[in-house]
Amino acid sequence: MNKYDYVLFDFDGTVTDTGEGILKSLQYSFEAMGHEVPDLKDLKKFIGPPIHYSYTTFYGISEDQVGDYIKKYRERYRAKGIYECYVYEGMRETIEELRSKGVKIGIASSKPVSLIYDVMNHLGITELFDSVTGVTVDDSNHSGKTFLVLECMEKLGATDKSKVLMVGDRKFDIDGATGAGVDSCGVLFGYGSREEFKEHNATYIIEKSQDLLDIVL
Repeated sequence: MNKYDYVLFDFDGTVTDTGEGILKSLQYSFEAMGHEVPDLKDLKKFIGPPIHYSYTTFYGISEDQVGDYIKKYRERYRAKGIYECYVYEGMRETIEELRSKGVKIGIASSKPVSLIYDVMNHLGITELFDSVTGVTVDDSNHSGKTFLVLECMEKLGATDKSKVLMVGDRKFDIDGATGAGVDSCGVLFGYGSREEFKEHNATYIIEKSQDLLDIVL
């Protein structure tokens, strides 16, 4: 018997490293809006939180302007950024093994659903997931992570919370799992840190995707 029957993944920084495309598109948005362009290292904190939150919280972009920044970001990301990515080593094989054992696999991400599918189709991994939950492009405030986790669970038919595991690379994923009442797993190959996961009480912390097999099965 599996310890978990449902595994929910964050997308950026967890299943795929989409960092290059995201960061370069962020730089494009700042330049297009006449803002001083932050360096790529500083922009890494964008990966994980909702993009609206990141612009307003980390760079003080006003509510009046943030929509224009996001439009400029998506302008480059849709044209080029979605192709600047790859699947993390071992992730495809790990998910395939979980599925072979009857585990249902979902995505619970703060990324717009249309962009998730663009990236998945480009990388050829769409068939690995039983359900995909994200936000709509016009969701300017962006749904909280707990809401996304719960919505993904509903789509998968997961009613026993003790059988659900949320996997992500930032504190937002861990907090979202906690809010939904399910266990969480922080991955160290993404954009978060061990300290961040410990501070937010992640149930598990792993260094490579294959470690999930021992936890779930």
